[in-house]
Amino acid sequence: MKKMINKVSKNLSEKGLTLIEILASIILVTIILSAFFSFFIQSAKTGKTSEEVVDATYLAQVEMEKIYAQIKMEKIYELSRNGDVKDVINELVKEYVQDDPNKYIFTKKIDGSYVKLHFKLYSEPEMSGLVKLVIEVFEQDFELEKETRPRAKMETILEWRS
Repeated sequence: MKKMINKVSKNLSEKGLTLIEILASIILVTIILSAFFSFFIQSAKTGKTSEEVVDATYLAQVEMEKIYAQIKMEKIYELSRNGDVKDVINELVKEYVQDDPNKYIFTKKIDGSYVKLHFKLYSEPEMSGLVKLVIEVFEQDFELEKETRPRAKMETILEWRS
């Protein structure tokens, strides 16, 4: 009997893996893969956010260029040289909705975003011909139908009566 057990044990090799070794390798592979997957998920989120910011910046730039183009038009140019600043602003923002009648803040909805124009008139005599224009683009919250945090912001100073 001893000879038979020795024969059988000689034929058995220890080349296989134990259950603990298999579990350890599976856990190690899972940890490595989860790190890579979280990296890919984060890069996808960053890419989407970056695309939204670029789109909003482009939208703000287009609106700024429209304002510049309108100022160069003869009617508005003459108003800016001879008329009141308020008349010029009202002429520039015909396609916008005024948020507050006492302030020069106007909004317009474009492609699921809100574009907000804010004109600030300077009261100092040495700056009387200057108007600060701030354009902000907000992502729209469709559930609440209101604007969220700004995605892009551009500022410039416009010169009247030059």
